[in-house]
Amino acid sequence: MALPEVPHSRQLALDYFERYVQDHASTLSGKAVYDLSAGSGYIGGLFHHQGAHVHLYDLFPEHNQLAEVPCGKIDLQQPFPIGDGVADIVISSETIEHLPDQHHFFREAARILKPGGYLLLTTPNTSSLRSRFAQFLGESEHYATPLPNEHEAFVRWPGSTHGYFGKIFLSGILRLRLLAALNGLRIHRVVPTKASSTSTGLMVLYPLIWYFSRRAYQKKLRAHPGQQVTLNEIYELSTTGHVLRSKHLIVEWVKK
Repeated sequence: MALPEVPHSRQLALDYFERYVQDHASTLSGKAVYDLSAGSGYIGGLFHHQGAHVHLYDLFPEHNQLAEVPCGKIDLQQPFPIGDGVADIVISSETIEHLPDQHHFFREAARILKPGGYLLLTTPNTSSLRSRFAQFLGESEHYATPLPNEHEAFVRWPGSTHGYFGKIFLSGILRLRLLAALNGLRIHRVVPTKASSTSTGLMVLYPLIWYFSRRAYQKKLRAHPGQQVTLNEIYELSTTGHVLRSKHLIVEWVKK
């Protein structure tokens, strides 16, 4: 299957799914995999070729050109046309940042997952130091990117009046963790990706990040000792080097 041409940042997401399929090749056969942002079908095709029962969905299903699986239509801001507890794996690649109601997405993703099932999600890493620096300089994802504006806020599908919002709902790891936790999903793994040179340089600020994260953790723990497990996870995510340096955010959640 030919690799589609993709922007550089998304290449990191494709690399992840290729590795995931290779690493789990012996266990994917027969698994029910639901790709909710199938796009060209490349990612779904990887799972299909390993024997998984792949179900593809996209707002524009006609975009599927690579997977040997039909693609259904889905609006991720509406109830998903999928039954309860049917998915072993749910895929959401480069999509959450386009969705105004991200709580709805996590609620529906958790609903269709089996207990012990996984949500695999990729999105630009706004928790990186590069992204935080860009927010400081110009309230933008990247300091070289134009500021958000209404002329670029909505992307229309060619030849159609329909479309989707651009990347105007970017969320960092702590917000995503919270929305997932509210719906019974816990983080299984945050996957390291290629480090940004800018973020790596900004790691000189790490002592300050560690200090303020630690102070906030200790203050909250004194007030709410029963929340120690949750607070430990938040503190660890706030101070983990690969979260602060990675260009892309790739998270695997598991349904409790």
